[in-house]
Amino acid sequence: MSPTEPMSVERLGRTAKRAIYERAFAYFVADKWWIATLVLLIGVSVAVGLLETWPLAVLVDSVLTKEPKAGWLHAYFLALLPTDKPGQIVGLVLIGLALQVIGYSAWLARSMINYHLNYWGTTRVRADLFAKLQRLDLAWHHARPQGDAIYRLTTDAFGPWGIVDIVIGTSVAAVTLTVMTMILVSHNPPLTFAAYSVAPLIVWSNWRFGMRIHKRALESKQIDADLTSHIQQAMVRVPLAQAFRRESFEFGRFEQAVARSVTALLRLNWQEQLYPFARDLILSVGGAIILGYGGWLVYRDQFLAPAPGGMTVGALIIFMDYLRKLWDPLKWLAEFFSKVRTFEAAARRVFFVLDEPEQIRDKPGARPLPPKPRHLAFDDVSFSYRPGRMVVSELRATIAPGEMVAFVGPSGAGKSSLLKLMLRFHDPVQGALRLDGLDYRDIRLADLRAHFAYVTQDTLVLPTTVAENIAYGRPAAGMAEIEDAAALAGASTFIAELPQAYGTTLSEGGANLSGGQRQRLAIARALLSEAPFLVLDEPTSALDPSNETLLIETLHRLKRRRTIVLVTHRLASVVDCDRIHVVEAGRIAESGTHSELLARTGAYARLWRQGETETAPGRRRAALPHGRRRLTQKSVAER
Repeated sequence: MSPTEPMSVERLGRTAKRAIYERAFAYFVADKWWIATLVLLIGVSVAVGLLETWPLAVLVDSVLTKEPKAGWLHAYFLALLPTDKPGQIVGLVLIGLALQVIGYSAWLARSMINYHLNYWGTTRVRADLFAKLQRLDLAWHHARPQGDAIYRLTTDAFGPWGIVDIVIGTSVAAVTLTVMTMILVSHNPPLTFAAYSVAPLIVWSNWRFGMRIHKRALESKQIDADLTSHIQQAMVRVPLAQAFRRESFEFGRFEQAVARSVTALLRLNWQEQLYPFARDLILSVGGAIILGYGGWLVYRDQFLAPAPGGMTVGALIIFMDYLRKLWDPLKWLAEFFSKVRTFEAAARRVFFVLDEPEQIRDKPGARPLPPKPRHLAFDDVSFSYRPGRMVVSELRATIAPGEMVAFVGPSGAGKSSLLKLMLRFHDPVQGALRLDGLDYRDIRLADLRAHFAYVTQDTLVLPTTVAENIAYGRPAAGMAEIEDAAALAGASTFIAELPQAYGTTLSEGGANLSGGQRQRLAIARALLSEAPFLVLDEPTSALDPSNETLLIETLHRLKRRRTIVLVTHRLASVVDCDRIHVVEAGRIAESGTHSELLARTGAYARLWRQGETETAPGRRRAALPHGRRRLTQKSVAER
């Protein structure tokens, strides 16, 4: 099992208590009429399977013989035929052909209905699973590799249908086996008993291998999920591997991951193949016994001591055909546990996620709150990812509508955690965040997040057109609105230079754009959303000096149009903020304007002097919009 998800016995038991089979079938309730049709077609197939050999038996025992054998089914067939022998032969041929055509047609219809049920039922499973993954908090996702979620969506989602398919197939097998047994007993009870003499051995082999297959299936699924995660992560690391010449190291790790997957699969395949080998060996021995015993009965009743109602060649044909068909339902029944356990393991992994409690969700009675400019307050907020280790402690701060506010401080001070609290990716363990005095937890989550447009440090660019990237938060926006947002974000100039301008398709991750271009595209996306708060996490950390200058100018153009919240350790971008909060060890060490904080010669002044020291000679400084004068941190302080 993965260390990120210990599949404990207790957790597995809890899933079992929630009726895993009932939950699997619940996904197919919408297709109840298709299932009813499938059951009807199964009945047709069973009936055809029971009847299709009878024309040959009637031909042998009642037409091509001088002494026709009696029997109600023989009489029924003969009643449908002409009285002359040639007519009876042709009639039996046509009946046999008709049964074959009906049987194949029913099989075709059953196959297509099975596909329909499989695809649409699995679609519903995937929809539920995907929606659940979207709702689970970031802490849950960060604790697990992305490949694991992908594997559950792509592969494990077939688990519920596998359970339904196996249960339906086994039910059909049970009905078929019951009817066949009744017919066989009516012909010859001793021979029927001989047919079932191998059943205990089949049951034993099923029990013997079933548990092993279940264990290997769980192991293999987890290792496959880990392999998917490894491949996904390895693709992300390609630039790093090339830069540090670690391709051979990454290839070695890939080989090891694949080898673990192959080893687990081979262990599973060995058990999966060893079981049918043992089973078929048992059935072969049983078939040989029945063939010899049945042949002896025909010889005795027809040649040694002819007796009315004795075993006939036609009856032996029926018996041998039924015996051949008997093994199929018997195998379905015997293999039920070994087959269903694989799908059960997949379904458990799906339901494991669906049963995860949602830490961030609407509480009963949460009130709507339409987006508009509002006061935001941190009211004695404390937060920790792990008990006993606070990353934010007793933090108090207020942000008024239209203000430009910054949270600055060294890496690890707790700034990014503040942003996650602000967007309610997490809830504080103490205190509260408030919009216009309302506790976040009393507001509908969708309405709360509609107040914020978030520009992440690692800008996400979709592999679609520029216009669609900008309109991601508001897909119904018109082209004029998209262009206005791009112009306000300072992105319109570089977009106009692209081959198809706003219709240009961007590559995965925006690799055909510079860091500054991606950043301005993300700001345009945030602006188009019309959220009253524009929240930026380290917006200049990945930018060169010229792009940093352009971004700062963009932010100053937006001042008073939106409430802007900056989280950064680059102080050149916060000089003209209305209020700067200096965060140290999860607490606000001091607050004020740029000039006020410098005058106090405290934590902010120390960070500013440190920034001066670390700035390389000749580096272009960020431009502030006051007279377009290029300023160093020293010149700003002197002002």
